[in-house]
Amino acid sequence: MFSNKKILILPLLVLAAFYTKGQKAVNPYNPIPKMEALKKEKGENPTEMHFLVFGDSKGSIHFPDVLKRADALQPEFCITTADLVNRGAGERGKVDYKLLDSMGGWFMRKYPMWPTVGNHEEAGGGDGIANFTNFFGMEKTMYSFEYGNAKFIALPWPKVKNDSLKLGWLEQELKSANGKHIFIYKHRPHYTVGAKSYKDVEGEETPTTKLFDKYKVTAVFSGHDHLYYRTKRNTTTYIISAGAGAPIYPLKREADAIKGDVYYGKRTNKELKEGVAPYKFIGAGGSVTDLPKAMYYVLSVKIKGNSVSIEMIDEKTGKVWDKAIIK
Repeated sequence: MFSNKKILILPLLVLAAFYTKGQKAVNPYNPIPKMEALKKEKGENPTEMHFLVFGDSKGSIHFPDVLKRADALQPEFCITTADLVNRGAGERGKVDYKLLDSMGGWFMRKYPMWPTVGNHEEAGGGDGIANFTNFFGMEKTMYSFEYGNAKFIALPWPKVKNDSLKLGWLEQELKSANGKHIFIYKHRPHYTVGAKSYKDVEGEETPTTKLFDKYKVTAVFSGHDHLYYRTKRNTTTYIISAGAGAPIYPLKREADAIKGDVYYGKRTNKELKEGVAPYKFIGAGGSVTDLPKAMYYVLSVKIKGNSVSIEMIDEKTGKVWDKAIIK
């Protein structure tokens, strides 16, 4: 089931390679046809599934290696936390989407990849959203889909809490989940230990987070802060998966972490002293692991019946840094 209300394949304006001579134009990056094929293969209502979450690549030289690791994990589908381009609008946007095509086209043709919009998709002019929807063949930036015992809801870059119509749409989507696992994916996080301001990322309850608790959302995936962060606030798990290649941010809001949080990022200038590694990973028990170089990663999510587990996996080595059962 796909809602709001249908996502249509649109004519592609950016990549002429999407056209086959003598045939109707087909966009290979639209996830819906591949998802329908997956349903035919696995059945309409599987109770087990495996998907990946990643974002914030922005044309980075590290992105191809992230995708190689993602491919090695053999997911059924992927969802993104946005900022796959550095600037999505104007003439620069066309160039950046061509770069995304050259770097990740092979992967996006192989797996259903559900996209979201971030501030960089919108950056550079008024046609950012049009470039995004045309590239992925999507009509909406705010939509939902269901697969097996899970429902997935994509939210746009502007804050939903500031728009009563969007907030109302979100609540209706949450109500209609009918006991399924609910996953939200979006760009802007609600909680962070990173470098963003409190105006940008509040770090406290909002009308949106209250809906997540009310309707028992399993997890909220986001990007924007280039780091890794897993926290549970009230009944909802929040995970920032923004390690697909863009420079890793400093942990300027580390004091906002609560007991049991897991996170990774760059040390602040205040912490960076001679002989100290520039990056660190903080485990659930408070253990600190120093990293001499930036690490990029993917988030693996597996559903087995009523259980949901996650793994944060290093793209270079395949090492699992964070592993948890979140439901």
